[in-house]
Amino acid sequence: MFNRTPDSVVQPVLRDIVTAAFPIGLMTLLAALSYWLNIVATAEPVDIGGRFRHDPDTIILNFDAISYDEAGNRKAGLQGTQLMHFPDDESSVIQKPLLRRFSLSTAASTVNANQAIVNSDGSEVDLTGDVKAVRPAQGGKPALTLTAPHMHVLVDEERARTPGFARIQQGSSWISGTGFEADNVTQTFKFHSNVTGSYKR
Repeated sequence: MFNRTPDSVVQPVLRDIVTAAFPIGLMTLLAALSYWLNIVATAEPVDIGGRFRHDPDTIILNFDAISYDEAGNRKAGLQGTQLMHFPDDESSVIQKPLLRRFSLSTAASTVNANQAIVNSDGSEVDLTGDVKAVRPAQGGKPALTLTAPHMHVLVDEERARTPGFARIQQGSSWISGTGFEADNVTQTFKFHSNVTGSYKR
């Protein structure tokens, strides 16, 4: 257990957690896909009894979307077993999402969950069920993993948070707590309570 304050241990060991373990930039792919669905789903919703039913107008099964850079290299990818778009609120629901950020020098960084809910403009993503973000080993450092039951991502603000439990592990060092927040802009993160862990050099 820690015999120092959490910040004195967390920052030196896991200072790159925001961009490494939870690459919020991957969520822009969800935003782009949601925007595309809004364009292709042109049918007007049917008013039944004065209310719009929450039924999907577009369903995509077993998809794998890849984006490329100007040189033709894979940049990011999104897989899922099912994607549904709902015209009443323009939201999208993805089952078994797997987001990947590709690199020419290392294995891909990944984020996966049981389900992702994307709002109408792709600015907010709710990941639920066994959320796991992995940055592969690189630069002589072991792989870094973030796990949580739920994570809410504010794409435009580049922030992620959960009110519940979260755990970060790199090699044999780890830290966990309740109430996790990460800010990609300020390169900071914090746990709110019940912080514990182990640091091994």
